[in-house]
Amino acid sequence: MTSIARRTLLASGFSLALAPIASPALAAPAQPWLTYERRLRGLLADPPGGDFDPDFEQTLADLNTLIRRREGAPPLAWDAGLAAAARAHAADMAVTEHFDHLTREGYSPAGRVGLLARDLVGAPAENIAMRRNADAAVRPDQIMNQWRDSPGHRANLVAPGFTHVGYGALRQGPRVIAVGAYAEVAARLAGPAPLSVRSPDEIARALSNAAPPIRQFSVSEPGGEVLTVTYVEGRPPSALPPGAWQLRPHLSSGEHRYQLAWGPVFVLA
Repeated sequence: MTSIARRTLLASGFSLALAPIASPALAAPAQPWLTYERRLRGLLADPPGGDFDPDFEQTLADLNTLIRRREGAPPLAWDAGLAAAARAHAADMAVTEHFDHLTREGYSPAGRVGLLARDLVGAPAENIAMRRNADAAVRPDQIMNQWRDSPGHRANLVAPGFTHVGYGALRQGPRVIAVGAYAEVAARLAGPAPLSVRSPDEIARALSNAAPPIRQFSVSEPGGEVLTVTYVEGRPPSALPPGAWQLRPHLSSGEHRYQLAWGPVFVLA
């Protein structure tokens, strides 16, 4: 995660206010993100032209553990939210026939994880693969070997900082579309954050029981790197424009330093 300089933070109760750090603060339009979230959840419920293969997905995780063990990296824990993001993107690529980390509309892995892993705060990454064998069913080791032999994909498989993973494998007859969603999970919310909120205070309440505690956060456009406003304790309140935003929690990484993480996407009415 990205280190950032420490901002003013008071040690009083979790009562947050806005401090602008870029102007103007512009949200992403809300409706496209709501539509994308419904699309992904619909694909999870009714995968196109085939079905998800849980055994295939678990074998990918087992093979990943073997590769990490050889590299001296700790195993990755399975995460249901990451698995949902992986399955949903595999199904979405099957529908659109657009095989990329970015959808044609520009939705990114960070945005997908923010929509579907509603209690996760961390740093996400993604591998994708599509394979069709001429004379036999696609096997998990063939997908894993594709990733292992590609430097960029291999880096995600063995990254020592990643802690969690979820795999999605959509089998459509002779074709398999597979996605790996990886993350360094730095914090967990006590429960899933709401997607639609009426005020930023609802987001503050969702973060209030995070472990470890989150006492400061920024927001950005979903999947975006540019921070627009930062919540800090003890400052006069200011309005956040309506639209789609993604939480960017600040997590303490030592004296006077914070790590900038990714959190859930929310839509402010």
